[in-house]
Amino acid sequence: MNKYILPIASLILFATGCENAMHSEPSELDNAELQQLSSELSYELGLSKSSTDALNNSLNRHGKRGKYREPGFLWKVSAEMSDQLTDEEKAVLFEKMDEKDIPVFGDGMKKSGKKGKKGKKKNSGVFRVLTDDQKVLYKAMMTDYKEKFKSIREQVKDGSITKDDAKAQMVALKDAMKAEVDALLTDEQKAQIEQDKADRKATHTAYRDSSKAVMVSVLLMSEDQVLAYDAAKQEAKDAASVLFEQSKNGDIDRETLRASLKSLFSERNEKLESIFDDKQMDIIKIHKALTLRMKKHRSSKGKKGGRSKK
Repeated sequence: MNKYILPIASLILFATGCENAMHSEPSELDNAELQQLSSELSYELGLSKSSTDALNNSLNRHGKRGKYREPGFLWKVSAEMSDQLTDEEKAVLFEKMDEKDIPVFGDGMKKSGKKGKKGKKKNSGVFRVLTDDQKVLYKAMMTDYKEKFKSIREQVKDGSITKDDAKAQMVALKDAMKAEVDALLTDEQKAQIEQDKADRKATHTAYRDSSKAVMVSVLLMSEDQVLAYDAAKQEAKDAASVLFEQSKNGDIDRETLRASLKSLFSERNEKLESIFDDKQMDIIKIHKALTLRMKKHRSSKGKKGGRSKK
């Protein structure tokens, strides 16, 4: 009988050891961006090893092998973190958002500028279709108009012209620049630019719709909640369009536009928040906090000239 005890005991110890190894082995992330997010959250929230492993498991489950680029990735992670984090850890996670009064649903006023995604210039779509000879002419044209716009701004500063006069000159200058660019392009290039715009819009719409579908699923939103959510957003969007049109026509000044938009989106955010219960709002707030951190990491990559994987 004793001759069977040693082999059996060895087998039990071996199986137990393998099981413990599987449970204690840390979950490594296969992406530097996710690893940076994990390290920041672990340090900032003071997570224990088990909590850090749970976070990494969630990031791995939904983000490994490039899945972090897919729509709704952060919604899935946020739902799991809502159950994993303590109230104290959540308070730390939300601290900066609360201090800076950052709206959970966004303020709706996206800043427009000369650069877009990944720091690309607004006219990169035009530049992409140009021949080498056209690019030389285009660069010279843009340099010339840049100086003309600069001259108008300087005249406003020194009082040579009024702001209204400057605005009229800017509009005329933009129209002239658009006409020159248009004359530089062939019909085929114009068609390509329009097709590229349509493709980008379709891609953006598909990604947005897919992200929303994941959000609805993760939050277990009812049909009434979805309808109320869409209505509140569309109502604010329509009202904002009216304000922008009034500003464009000169019916309201820039300060009035800014104040009106701030009030409009504040009211919208209150309506949106009233739609959700406490559990749903907890997930939404975690999602906002994670989104801000991911954007910060990608922004810092861009400033360093690194290539971001998205």
